[in-house]
Amino acid sequence: MKIMENIMVAKEAVKRIDSILDEKPLKESEHPQKIRGRRVSFENVTFTYPGNTSPTLNDISFTISEGQTIALVGSSGSGKSTVAALIPRFFDVDKGSVKIDGVDVRDVFKNDLMDKVSFVFQNTRLLKASILENIRIAKPKATIDEVLEAVKKAQCTDIIEKFPEGINTVIGGEGIYLSGGECQRIALARAILKDSPIVILDEATAFADPENESQIQKAFEKLTKGKTVLMIAHRLSTICGADKILVLSDGKVKEQGKHEELLKAEGIYAHMWKEYCRSISWKVTKKLDEINDSSFEKSKRLGKDSEKEVII
Repeated sequence: MKIMENIMVAKEAVKRIDSILDEKPLKESEHPQKIRGRRVSFENVTFTYPGNTSPTLNDISFTISEGQTIALVGSSGSGKSTVAALIPRFFDVDKGSVKIDGVDVRDVFKNDLMDKVSFVFQNTRLLKASILENIRIAKPKATIDEVLEAVKKAQCTDIIEKFPEGINTVIGGEGIYLSGGECQRIALARAILKDSPIVILDEATAFADPENESQIQKAFEKLTKGKTVLMIAHRLSTICGADKILVLSDGKVKEQGKHEELLKAEGIYAHMWKEYCRSISWKVTKKLDEINDSSFEKSKRLGKDSEKEVII
């Protein structure tokens, strides 16, 4: 029985490996073009994942001007992450085109395209290697001083200082692991070191606790300064200052505008904002109720005279 169980596990592992090895690389252009600017545009883009019958994105168009920050919001499955994946050409569109500086990404040599785009996704992957090596992946020839500067800008100094070996600490070795928020900050250090003109942030604060989220927000300021930015977030408070917010639903752009404009329109975004604020209010009220219950029990132990002092 144990042997059969191991055989099934091995077969599944081999199946996953084969799925990667059998994946055909995207076709390279015979006449690749260079990208000099950082303006990103989606022109009537339609995309369907292999095996699906309905498109994930359906004839969407928008532009991110140089130095502009665009935020994408919408329910799960609305196509936000798919938009982010099409810019660095993880997939090719079915119809329309994704362009950078007016050049279709399909006409750009893959290494040149990767040099232009930095991305931080919600599921950050770190290698079982030193923190230094994990950061320097983004720029293999970077000096130690350049890496340390990126560490500082990404608010990672506290992570480095808590380990005896500092930046040479091996992640995953001898019981050394980082929290989700700390992994995100290391990923931000990578992106800062790479210093690409286009930055994609896909739920970069998804697994961060309040303390790490505060540090990540500070790192965002360093990373996105002067860059063209596409930001995806479920926590609507993190995108209020975006130059433009696009609301996706059923693979289409249903609304767009600044935070205040969308609230006044009283459409999908306004409803999402109300629900978001209500969820925050519920969490705060629930916490206060717990404190009040605890304080009430304490007042009963101390006596009625102290009740007013301990109940919030």
